[in-house]
Amino acid sequence: MIRGLDDPGFEGAKMDRTPGDRLADVSRLETELVTRPDDTDLKDRLAVELVALTVDVRSLTRDRIPVFTSARQREFCGYAAARLIDLGVGGEAVQTTAKTLQSEIRAGEKWMWRKRRFSLLLMVVIVVAGLAIVVMGALAGSVPVVVAAGALGSAGLAAVVFARRKQRWQIDAERVTPVIWRHGI
Repeated sequence: MIRGLDDPGFEGAKMDRTPGDRLADVSRLETELVTRPDDTDLKDRLAVELVALTVDVRSLTRDRIPVFTSARQREFCGYAAARLIDLGVGGEAVQTTAKTLQSEIRAGEKWMWRKRRFSLLLMVVIVVAGLAIVVMGALAGSVPVVVAAGALGSAGLAAVVFARRKQRWQIDAERVTPVIWRHGI
C-alpha cells in the first residue's frame, strides 16, 4: 500500500522545507541523540523529520502519492524505516508507516517478467532457431556453425532475460513515469 501526504504518520511534519534542510536537521538531531540517548522529545523530532524525508526523497504522482522511481529512493527509505523502528517513537502511525515502507521495499524486490507472454515467445523463438541451426550445422558436419549457433542462442537468451526481467519496483516506476508530478532523488 502506498501512503499519501495526508497519512497520519506525517502529522507534525512541515512540508514546506527542502530535502536538504531536512537532511541537515536529521544529521544534527542524530548528533544530539548521541549525547542524549534517552531524550524522547529529541527522538520524536528525529522521527518526524525522517518520515517527512521519506516523502521528500520519493517521486510524487499528480495525485501527490509518493512512489519509488530510483534505487536511491528505496535505499534511503529502507534506512529511514529501519531507523524509525529502531527509535520506537512517534506513535503507532509512525511505526505503521515505517513497517509499511519496509513491506513495500521488500515487495518491490520481487523479480518479474515485463510482458511475460511476449518474453516467453521471444525465448522460444531464440531456442528453436538456435537448435535448428545447431542441427543443420551438425548434419553438414560443420563444428564452427554448431559452436556459433550455441553461443549466439545463449547470448540471445541472456539478452532477453536482461532486457525483460526486472524487479517489481522498476516495472512500477516505468508504469507511473507518465504521471510523475515531482521527481525525487
